[in-house]
Amino acid sequence: MKVNWRAFCHGKQLSLDGNEVTVNFENGRHHRVCIEETEETIELHALVAKAAAVKTVADLPLRIWRHNRASQLVGFRQNPRGAVVANGWLAKAGLSKEEFLAVVRRVAAESDRFEFLLTGRDAE
Repeated sequence: MKVNWRAFCHGKQLSLDGNEVTVNFENGRHHRVCIEETEETIELHALVAKAAAVKTVADLPLRIWRHNRASQLVGFRQNPRGAVVANGWLAKAGLSKEEFLAVVRRVAAESDRFEFLLTGRDAE
């Protein structure tokens, strides 16, 4: 199924660069979301914090698990290199611009929020 998600990525708080959408927030913060397509889905990935930024975070796996319990539409995990990443996805069937943008913004906002909770910074 073909969906032109790039056509959805125009607006004052969005900027598109290849397969990455940067969402700019009113508070001056921002977060990048990488978009990947499969035949039936659109997958959203964001780097929350690099491994070096969270190496001293106590009980990181437990904090990620607790954060996932309270999160909707976005899942968090530690990748094999130790970085914290976020994932979301959308089915292409029946996808509207509003639904796509809502999930992109949610992945970006939740990633940015978790980054701040873990590191106190806006590096990603």
